[in-house]
Amino acid sequence: MNALEHSAPTFDEPAVVVGVDGTQIALDAVRWAAAEARLRRLPLRIVHAAPYAAGHDAPAVRRAQDILARAFTVARRAEPGLRSSTHGTEQPPVDALLDAAGNAHLLVLGMGGGERPHEILIGSVALEVSGCARCPVTVVRGRLQHPDRRPLLAGVDEPATDEAVLDVAFSEARRHRDRLLVLHAGGPRHDTEPAVQDDLADQLTSWADRYPDVPVDLRIVPGPPAPALLAAAVLARMVVLGTRGRTAPARVLFGSTSRQVLRRCGVPVTVVSPHAHLPRETGLVASAERRRW
Repeated sequence: MNALEHSAPTFDEPAVVVGVDGTQIALDAVRWAAAEARLRRLPLRIVHAAPYAAGHDAPAVRRAQDILARAFTVARRAEPGLRSSTHGTEQPPVDALLDAAGNAHLLVLGMGGGERPHEILIGSVALEVSGCARCPVTVVRGRLQHPDRRPLLAGVDEPATDEAVLDVAFSEARRHRDRLLVLHAGGPRHDTEPAVQDDLADQLTSWADRYPDVPVDLRIVPGPPAPALLAAAVLARMVVLGTRGRTAPARVLFGSTSRQVLRRCGVPVTVVSPHAHLPRETGLVASAERRRW
């Protein structure tokens, strides 16, 4: 990278995009994003927002270049055959990431525990971007690999209104050959009655028919959704959830459940807007007989 862009660039090629800021947290996200790009057969685009370098201050520009070069090296060592590129911009971080993710299949960000000043800043950027990106956003924190196979956890309110979440969850489970656990929580105790479970199972049938090679379990629990998701995530590889809440105000703002899970979850969390652009899966396996939940 010889210079920083002053305005929003145009990215035409689909890619997995990862944001970096020079921290170890971001480099962990680079490794995760590189592996995901390889599985998706997409290039990796590494983005660093450097508004601190506005005005072509030479030391600041060199700092931005060093951050990108280090991230590129991490990606190359993690996935030697992956096509990777770097991009630096003087835009603010949120604007830069949202622009870079415009034609992306996935945006990946790192997020720490939130106790140190730089982690608070990273966390605020991750939360804001996750709430309004046009593609799914994975926030990487905590453990990244497991010695055993763990399921993918998808949190849903209603399958009929969480189509984007289920699209991403089933595609991701197939890509990684995971078992999928669909969790519904937040309703009164009668939500756990057999009739309610049968209704939810019927609504999941279309996804089960499209992805007959993905083993699926449905779990319905009473009580607030955030504690239920966090408890189930302890034994999960990753969590997928949406940004839309049950009420109208929650649909405008990034949902409180999503924020709580992102701040406290120990595994990667993928957040999906109901309006996210989702690439279509190809080569689907022929439909199997109807699932029994």
